[in-house]
Amino acid sequence: MSRHRAHAAAGLRRSCPSPELFASAPAARPRSECREQLEQSAARLGPWAQGPFLLGDDLRIEGQRRSDLSWETIAAELPPGLGGARVLDLGCNAGYNSFMFASRGAGYVLGCEPSRFIEQARFLEGIYGSGVDFQATAWQQLEPQIQGRFDLVHCAGMLHREPDPVGLMDRLHELTAPGGTLLLGSMMLADPAMAEHVRFVPLGYDGDSEWRWVPGALALSAIAEAAGFEVGARFGEAPGPPGELETVSGYLRATRRKT
Repeated sequence: MSRHRAHAAAGLRRSCPSPELFASAPAARPRSECREQLEQSAARLGPWAQGPFLLGDDLRIEGQRRSDLSWETIAAELPPGLGGARVLDLGCNAGYNSFMFASRGAGYVLGCEPSRFIEQARFLEGIYGSGVDFQATAWQQLEPQIQGRFDLVHCAGMLHREPDPVGLMDRLHELTAPGGTLLLGSMMLADPAMAEHVRFVPLGYDGDSEWRWVPGALALSAIAEAAGFEVGARFGEAPGPPGELETVSGYLRATRRKT
C-alpha cells in the first residue's frame, strides 16, 4: 500500500470525522491508475447521484445531490463513535453513508445496492480501502440467518418506491438486533391533515417512475410499530420535490423492541 493510500485509509477510519470528509480529506490513487484513467472510470460509471467524492488531489466527483449535507442530518443522530457496531446500509447507492459509518468506528458495514450504483461503490472502495462490504443484494435476499443482525440499520429512499412496503419493514425488523436502531428515510405527505393517510402514485411522481406511494408521517410510524419497532422522533425533514402532492423528505428513528 502506498503512503498516500495508507493516509487515505486512516482518514476514512477516523472516529470523529467531519461531515465534509470526502470533500476535504486527501484520497489515494491506486498505483495502476493515473489521473486520466480515474477521470475516465468515473465518467464511465456516471451519472452519479451521490457526492462529492474526492479521488485524489483536486479530482472529485460531484453528485446530483449533496450527500455530505444529508450526512450531517444522520450524524447528529449518532454517537461520536460506533464502537465496533454492525451496520447495514440498505440501498446504499454509491456508498457515501456506508463509508461514513465505517469512519465512525463501525466494526462491520454491509452496503447493499442491487442497481448499477453498486459499481460506483466498488470503484470508490478500491480507492478508499475502507473495508465496507459492498454487495449487489436486494432486501428480499437478506436473511438474519445468513448476514446476521445489525446494531444499526440505515434505509433511505427505498420505502416509497417499494411495491411491498410492509414486507420491507418486516425484513428490516428481522435484520435489526433486539435493542438496535433503525434510521428510516422516506418521502412523506406534508399536509398534517393527511398524516394518517397513504397516497398511491401508480404512474410515478416527479419524473420518477419507481415511486409507488407516499405515506403520511403517522402512517409511516404505524407501519414501523406494526413490524415491532418502537418509534422515536422524526428528524431531518425538508421540502420534497414539487408537483401535485406537497411532500417532505425526512427520517424516523426507531428501536427494535427487546421482547
